[in-house]
Amino acid sequence: MLHLFRQRVFLFCSCVLLVCFFPPASGSGQLGGQSRGGCLSTCWPQDNSDLNPDPSLVFGRLPNGLRYVLKANANPRQRVAMYLNVQAGSLHETDQQRGVAHFLEHMLFNGTTHYPPGTLIKYFQSLGMGFGGDTNAHTGFDETVYNLLLPSNETKVLDEGFKVLADYARGALLLEQEVDRERGVILAEKRSRDSAATRVSKKQMQFDFAGTRVAERDPIGTEAVIRATDSALLRSYYDRWYRPENMIVVVVGDIRPQAVEPLLTQAFAPLQGVDEVGDCPDYGQVRETGIDALVFPERELGYTGVALTTVFNSRQVADTLVWETAQLHRYVAVTLLANRLRQLEQQPSSPLAQTRAHAGIFLQRYGYATLTGRAVAGKWEEGMHLLQTTLAQALRDGFTEHELIRGKREVRALLEKAVRTAATRDSREMAEEIIRKLNDQEVILSPAQEMTLYGPIVDQLTLAEVNQALRQLWGHSRRLVEVVGVVPEELTTTQGKTMVRDAFVAHQRQPVEPWVEKKASPFPYLTLPSDHGAVLEKTSHQAIGVTSCLLEGGVQVNVKPTDFQANQVLLSVQFGQGKQAEPRRGMALLAEAVVDDSGIGRLTGEQLEEAMAGHSLELAFKVGPESFAFGGNALSQDFDLLLQLLYHRLHDPVVRTEAFHRGRDRLRRMYGQLNRTVEGVQQIQGERFLAGSLPEYGMASWEEVAGIELEQMRSWLLSAFASAPLEINVVGDIEPSAAIALVARYFGHEQRRLAEAAAVPAPVFPAGRELRLPVPSSIDKASLTVAWQTSDYWEIDRTRRLNLLAAVLDDRLRIKIREELGATYSPQVTSRPSRGQKGFGLLQSELIVAPEQAEPLARVIRDTAAGLGSKGVSEDELHRALGPILTSIRDIKRNNRYWVESVLNLSSRHPQQLQWPLSISEGFSAIKAEELTELAKRYLQPEQAATIIVSPEGGR
Repeated sequence: MLHLFRQRVFLFCSCVLLVCFFPPASGSGQLGGQSRGGCLSTCWPQDNSDLNPDPSLVFGRLPNGLRYVLKANANPRQRVAMYLNVQAGSLHETDQQRGVAHFLEHMLFNGTTHYPPGTLIKYFQSLGMGFGGDTNAHTGFDETVYNLLLPSNETKVLDEGFKVLADYARGALLLEQEVDRERGVILAEKRSRDSAATRVSKKQMQFDFAGTRVAERDPIGTEAVIRATDSALLRSYYDRWYRPENMIVVVVGDIRPQAVEPLLTQAFAPLQGVDEVGDCPDYGQVRETGIDALVFPERELGYTGVALTTVFNSRQVADTLVWETAQLHRYVAVTLLANRLRQLEQQPSSPLAQTRAHAGIFLQRYGYATLTGRAVAGKWEEGMHLLQTTLAQALRDGFTEHELIRGKREVRALLEKAVRTAATRDSREMAEEIIRKLNDQEVILSPAQEMTLYGPIVDQLTLAEVNQALRQLWGHSRRLVEVVGVVPEELTTTQGKTMVRDAFVAHQRQPVEPWVEKKASPFPYLTLPSDHGAVLEKTSHQAIGVTSCLLEGGVQVNVKPTDFQANQVLLSVQFGQGKQAEPRRGMALLAEAVVDDSGIGRLTGEQLEEAMAGHSLELAFKVGPESFAFGGNALSQDFDLLLQLLYHRLHDPVVRTEAFHRGRDRLRRMYGQLNRTVEGVQQIQGERFLAGSLPEYGMASWEEVAGIELEQMRSWLLSAFASAPLEINVVGDIEPSAAIALVARYFGHEQRRLAEAAAVPAPVFPAGRELRLPVPSSIDKASLTVAWQTSDYWEIDRTRRLNLLAAVLDDRLRIKIREELGATYSPQVTSRPSRGQKGFGLLQSELIVAPEQAEPLARVIRDTAAGLGSKGVSEDELHRALGPILTSIRDIKRNNRYWVESVLNLSSRHPQQLQWPLSISEGFSAIKAEELTELAKRYLQPEQAATIIVSPEGGR
């Protein structure tokens, strides 16, 4: 199915291992049969299809059965994305192996034929690759995928990349001492990923897919198996499933496929499978009849979730034009249903927020459709009834022609954007899409092919076809009704499930009122300026390719044309003082939740979305440390419309009462989650401990947010929208004179004045102090933060050195705490210099650990940081940290977002930013190890550190 139309409920990729055979003579397209060799994939999706794959792809197969896909793609330049797709995951484990697939994924970084334990990550760093960003892996239900983003397309580097992947494939050492060492890391990962949301999601999966293997095979595994796993158990899974016949290598990047094939063949052709081929696991079947209810209390979720779902067993079918057409019909039907829910949640007194509609085929075996939402406190039943009624209306009466026209426009916009942006699509994105499609047995089409295929289907789509698709999807009699999270007391009793089921059945018997379609005002509706404003000053910053203009009304315009993203433009508008002028703490957070939802004067947020249907553009409001901002993007052809939308946002702004209350309710639910997690309490209370009242760090308390009044919000925002000077930044595939002319047309006559900047109280850093914060949580983990005060953003050489110092400390903590002690999964160290407060910044380390380990690990962090100053930063450490940064710099300089966010934004206030791109590579390259040592001596002394430990109530 078209990748643009994927709708997934679950955060994993699915695949089915099929045998290659010819379609049945009946032409039904149904797949079947099994090879004598067992459960291995041996064919391409196009082998059983009437669709032809993307002609730019090179498909190949080695004599040992390993398959590969190669594609030339020049973005990012001179880099190559290399993936090893093993078509086996947690569903292929035996009862004694639950968690072994994921454990094995970890072990392949801990010793292989050519990379002894402790050497692989250092090798990656020596090439200029960052661990986690440029090399990583993931384990799903039926796939394990390893990925590399090589820093160069030189033959030597490609050869080394294939050597690494081939070692993953058949070169695992699985040394017993390394298994014992990694066990702690995996348990730490399990702890760090444990959350109320995860627990709820797993419970819902077990409920929805009861009776199937999916319900019993969480990829993280069981703690008992993790603790008992040894080399022999890992080897038993590795030899059975890690075999060439069960693997696909995908390479996308700045390559010549004909030059890459011999390198790939040399690395992978000698590999052979060991042990017997595994049998296909029995996936089981879902129940297809009856009504069942799930009540799952989890107060730490912070909100009441309601869901209405149907599931059914689905045949495995070939990806043909008939199948694709049916899936497109289904996609449009679900989209129209989602649009209805979005309208309903914006109505005053709606019992639901954040509604969603999803449908799809999971593992090519299980069909599902689901409606979800977050219920207003105490209104779970009303929320459930709203989902029921909306579905019943659509099933009985169908959709309207007006709704279908909108849905067609939305699909057309997706297709057109894919075609127009195809030339500069990211190699990693493409490689991952290839793997998803192969594992779903879908034919890989180019955007041009998709437009050719789907365009006529969309144009000819009728209401009857869409309505039929919805009725087929929801025509299955199975109904699953779910109430999770903050569950009312009466539902927590033994009768709770019965009460939910009875409420659902009773409402089914009620008559259904017809759907009432509301008409919206047209867009645009404001009288637009009739002539262009004059350009008073024009400056060319030739060294960085930026043109700056001052319009007669005082608007500053900066334009940088690029070819980094074909036919795309980024827009950023900076104005006002942002958080620095926040009248009450928390107002910025609430404003972000309210402004976009409010829409504009004559159109609600949802109505504005409808008006924009058919165009690929976005415009969102943010509040930054120093300014308000509208950030947007569009296809180049829609830049005029994007400016029209901005014009309406600024000249007819509105803060609607309903949006204000919805936004506050949404934040109430969010705080309900945050205040019951160690991560959330650190964010709310811990950050304030480190930075005091400095607005660019941390969050307000819920009590502060709840006390904000609507009129206070309106007064603060609307005055800035009306009068604050504008800085408009444009970066992308657009000619500068055309961009300036359009901006001058809409904003050339603005009359705005600069307000006096508010004074921000200086923070007092708690050097040498420790704060312990209890959390009402049942999850056995603690958040540990150790931080030091540094300095502000504006001395750029110091800022760069602090960034590199943070990278060196991050690497030392990874080796010490993750690799040696096995006490955490992913230690993170960041430098956070202040833009708004002179002389203030933070260098901060954060870990998720076992509560009893927090205090001793805090000492380890302080001692490790102090060692950077007392023992010095080595040349090896410097280069291993610097290499990935230099590689990243090479990439970001060809990224539109870097130029907008790091160079142009607020350059009218900080013109030195325009010089930074000229020295960024050389500036980092010139940093010396002894300079980092001196910075560590200055800032990272143990007595200067502040420590925060957030742990469950009753813990140490």
